[in-house]
Order: sequence, then C-alpha cells, then structure tokens
Amino acid sequence: RDRKVLAGQVSRMLKNPKVHRFSEEFSRQWFDLGGVDRVAVNPRYHQKFDNRLKPYMQSESIEFFKEILTKNESMMQIVDADFTMLNARLAKHYGMEGPKSQRFERTSLKGTNRPGGILGHASVHLSGSDGAESHPIRRAVWIRERLLHDPPKPPPPDVPGIEQSVKDFEKLSLREQLEVHRQKESCNDGHRSLDPWGVAMEEFSAIGLKRDKTTVHKKPVTSDTILPGNHPVNGVMELQRFILRHRKDQFAHALCSKVLAYALGRSLTLDDELLISDLKKDFSNDGYRLSGLIQNIVLSETFGSH
Repeated sequence: RDRKVLAGQVSRMLKNPKVHRFSEEFSRQWFDLGGVDRVAVNPRYHQKFDNRLKPYMQSESIEFFKEILTKNESMMQIVDADFTMLNARLAKHYGMEGPKSQRFERTSLKGTNRPGGILGHASVHLSGSDGAESHPIRRAVWIRERLLHDPPKPPPPDVPGIEQSVKDFEKLSLREQLEVHRQKESCNDGHRSLDPWGVAMEEFSAIGLKRDKTTVHKKPVTSDTILPGNHPVNGVMELQRFILRHRKDQFAHALCSKVLAYALGRSLTLDDELLISDLKKDFSNDGYRLSGLIQNIVLSETFGSH
C-alpha cells in the first residue's frame, strides 16, 4: 500500500524481460492481431503470398509496440513513426532493404514508400480485407475502435445486404459501392462518418503492399476522401497527420482506456471516466510515455481496491 514502494516496483518490473509477455498480450488485444489468422488470403489474386508470412506480420506490430515501451518513447509513434520492426522475410515482402536474419530489428523507414506507425503494418491491412481485396469498412471500424475509442453504432437490424440486392455490385468501383450504401437513408449518417477512414487506406492491398489499381477488378485506386469536420486527406500519411493534429487527445483517451481496462481485467464504466481524464492529462504531460501511465494506474485508488 506504500506509494513509494509501489512506484519503485512498477519501475523495476518494466525493466524486467518479463515485460515482453505484457507487450505481446496487450498489443495482440489492442490491435486485434487475431484478425490476421481469421482472413484466408485468396491465392487466385495473391499467388506469391506465403501463409508462413502471417506470424511475421503479427510480430511486426508486437515488436513495434515492445520497442516503444522498452525504450520509453512516446506512444504517439503508434500513429506515426520513422521506423518499424522487420526481419528478412517481411522486409523482402515489402520490397525493402532490411535485416538479413529472421530476428526482428528496428529498421528506419526514411527514404522508403512505407508509412510509419501501425497504419503502415500489413497486419492491419490483411485484417481489414476479405483475403482478395481491401475492405475499407473493416479498416474504418478498426481505426474508430482501436485508435480513437469511438466504435461506430451497429447497422440497423432491418438493413438487408445491399451486395445481394444491387445488380453487378461487385463490378462497381469502391466509390460507387459506398454510394450505394449511402443511398439508404438509415445507412447514410453512419457511412458518411465511417467510410472516409477506410478509403484513406485504399492505397494498400489485402496483403499490405502499395498499389495503383484494385486487386480484383484492376480499377484505379483512389485514397482521397473527406474526413469528418470537412478535412480532406489523401492516403495513409495524410491520415496519420490528421490524427496527430486533430485527434491526438482522442487517441490518448483511447490508449488510457485500453490500458486501464487491461489492468482491471474488466470493461470500463462511466464511473471510470474521471480517472481516465486524470490519467490522460498526466500521460500528455509526461510525453505520452506508457511507463508513466502504467505507474499512475497502479497507484490509483481504482486499481488498489480492485
């Protein structure tokens, strides 16, 4: 119960190699890395893809989180960073120069066409796909849920699958498909605030590679869109800058909420909002370092009485 003892023990434990287990378990949950295994890559459209690459995709995100934590760097790098964690197999997949072994190493992204941050990871791109083509709605939901703690409302129960009710739906361009969704009044508001987050990531295929045309129908890729608040963006890098400029506080709130829920082992309630607000303030003042956030959670009355 002694705050000084608790603080010292948190610092000691964060420096222990056992913290790697926390890094893996928490990042798997936060980034929903199980989504990589839930999607079967379609060999018809991705003939050269080797399923043995999937664990490496997940490891990039896990090792990325671990690197930021163990180096005690700003967690804002989850949104955008000038490096990622690669091994030889994943570097080859991305078409990059990188490590020569299968051990993951910190790799600079300067001078490459890969964006930094989690939105540049193939794990996110593959999870947000159907295995053949990108799925902008899934990617948008992932961003809203995981990075902004703002999950969209579920679709109305009376909405039929538009894909089945519109002739040649699969032959329409992405923009035409999304327009069809918005034509139904009950869907319009939801899709108008949701779709743009995923459209901005259309420059990446289902397996996380840059592209100029869609994978299935070979139509030109368009990543330019208008985010809520009338903010135009084009592509992942501009999306990252938008989040850091206009949704930084929301991202901090999301991370504080995710870590607190993990620490307590339960879903959060309205009663936790005051603590989250205090945690977020200190998190910001401390340069968005996770070590300080974890210590403040452990020292909180909520955690102590749990």
